[in-house]
Amino acid sequence: MTVTLRPYQQALIEGGREAYRQGANSVLFCLPTGGGKTVTASTIVHGAAQRRNTVWWLCHRRELVAQASRTFYDLGIPHGTVQAGHVSDPRALVQVGSIQTVANRLDQLPEPGLIIFDEAHHIGAGSWDALFHRFPRARKLGLTATPWRLDGQGLGRWFNVMVEGPTVAELIEAGALSPYRYFAPSKPDLSAVGITGGDYQRGALSQAMARPQIVGDAIEHYRNLCPGKRAVAFAAGVENSMQIAAQFNAAGIPAEHVDGSMSAEMRDAAVERFKAGQTLILSNADLFGEGFDVPAIEAAILLRPTKSLSLHLQQCGRALRPIEGKTAIILDHAGNIDHHGLPDDVRQWDLADREKRRKGEVAEVTTRQCKNCFYVYRPAPKCPGCGHVPEVVAREIEVVEGTLAEVRKSEIRSITRETSPREISTLEGLRTLARLRGYKRGWASHVWKERLAKGRAA
Repeated sequence: MTVTLRPYQQALIEGGREAYRQGANSVLFCLPTGGGKTVTASTIVHGAAQRRNTVWWLCHRRELVAQASRTFYDLGIPHGTVQAGHVSDPRALVQVGSIQTVANRLDQLPEPGLIIFDEAHHIGAGSWDALFHRFPRARKLGLTATPWRLDGQGLGRWFNVMVEGPTVAELIEAGALSPYRYFAPSKPDLSAVGITGGDYQRGALSQAMARPQIVGDAIEHYRNLCPGKRAVAFAAGVENSMQIAAQFNAAGIPAEHVDGSMSAEMRDAAVERFKAGQTLILSNADLFGEGFDVPAIEAAILLRPTKSLSLHLQQCGRALRPIEGKTAIILDHAGNIDHHGLPDDVRQWDLADREKRRKGEVAEVTTRQCKNCFYVYRPAPKCPGCGHVPEVVAREIEVVEGTLAEVRKSEIRSITRETSPREISTLEGLRTLARLRGYKRGWASHVWKERLAKGRAA
């Protein structure tokens, strides 16, 4: 089978080759969920194997191993599978395997010349890091949609160069991803849920999200906004996921629950029933955030709050695989948009460590929620979902005496993409930050007007 790459996929490959030619040993490909990272990198694998190079493709979950293996079969790439329950062919130049199993079978495998780390934002984990440094002479290639870690460590600790593909918005515009509508109908109270390792404690989170009103809201909004459509529900835990499936079934909506403790055969059978439309709701716990590519998914139901931008975008991305005439629906019952924004917001990625957000500080997310239908949208005169025109409450802006001041160029020259808007005291400085971060036109003026209204502008 011959694969014709899209222009941006070919550009990624060329960017990677140039980075290696310039002396880089490790390169990171950054491409949004649904952009075709596996197909793109498989082309590199195919070329390396034809040149008789040994390649390892490493993943952290069974589903990702299976996905890569299917792609290699489609491309006619002979390979071995290094995974629990499989007998690998050590003679194969290409080995697809799980991180854990490969780490336990190093003495059975030929030394790699190229190692590809799928979902490379997990690279800081112990087994990943150990394999990365075990073979210093091997070239490394990382694949990710979100080069961020919860602990703030930049992936520059592992990768020399990052090559970026198009944004989510550009892929939607090009038809490579589906357009979408985003709803946030309810916000759970998580004040009693503690945080461990940078994210919510799973046990307490599952209890908080199991409240009947949350599950009930999910059913009501599904019926109102995407009835009859196939949806993947992301739950806060196994018990929570089982409850969600049970509630949907009780409401007459065919649903199934899947989790990592089930056999591969049971999970695969559930997925096949979902693909066939026999099941409309497939509820899961930490299973389908990555590596679940089913274009027939028409909706994502987010019932799992997360502080991880990577997980949020992966979950939203499950519904963005394109099919003709499809507009995806995202039902964000967990309020993750308040932390992470919309899937196609402009984001500036880099390999550097990032400063952790101060306690109580929230992300600058400029969205509005319709009080009539709960549709979430960027500020506009009326709701794109139902046409409701929000009531405009007049604010009186006091006119005070003053003089125009010269723009402080020294402040502007010191502004970087990491500068917080709170540290900037001029409109021109805000405009500079907007340009550096790629914000939409009008963002700086919007922030400045808010400051004037609150009497906080300089």
